[in-house]
Amino acid sequence: MPEPQDPLRSLFQQAAGAGQDSAVTAPVALIAARGRRARRRRFGALAVVACLVFGGGAAAVAALLPGKPAPVGPAGTPPPSRPSTKGLPFPAATATATRLGPASSPTPESSISAPASGSPHTTATEPP
Repeated sequence: MPEPQDPLRSLFQQAAGAGQDSAVTAPVALIAARGRRARRRRFGALAVVACLVFGGGAAAVAALLPGKPAPVGPAGTPPPSRPSTKGLPFPAATATATRLGPASSPTPESSISAPASGSPHTTATEPP
C-alpha cells in the first residue's frame, strides 16, 4: 500500500540531503586532540577518585585506632648513659685505656715515701 504524501516528510528529506552534501570529515589532528583531552579528563577524574578513596580509608583507620597517643615533650639532649660492657672481650676500663693510650705515671699528690729510720710513712702533698 502506498504511503500518503506528507509535506513534512518531504521537507525532512530535503534537509537531510542538503546536510549530507555540505558535511565535511574533520581533520585527523582535530580528532586526535579531542581524544587526548578526553583521556586527560578521564585520568584526572580517576586520580581524584583514588585520592578520595585513600583519604577516606586513612580516616577510617585513624578513627578505629584505640586511644590517644601520649604527648611528646620537646626535643632535648639525651641524658648521659654508661656504655654497655656486655659482649666486650675486656673490661670497660681496659678497653678505654687502650683506646686513649697508655696509663700515665702517678702524680706527685699520691707519692709514697719511706723515711730512712725504717718505719714506712705515707705523706700526701698538697698541689701548689
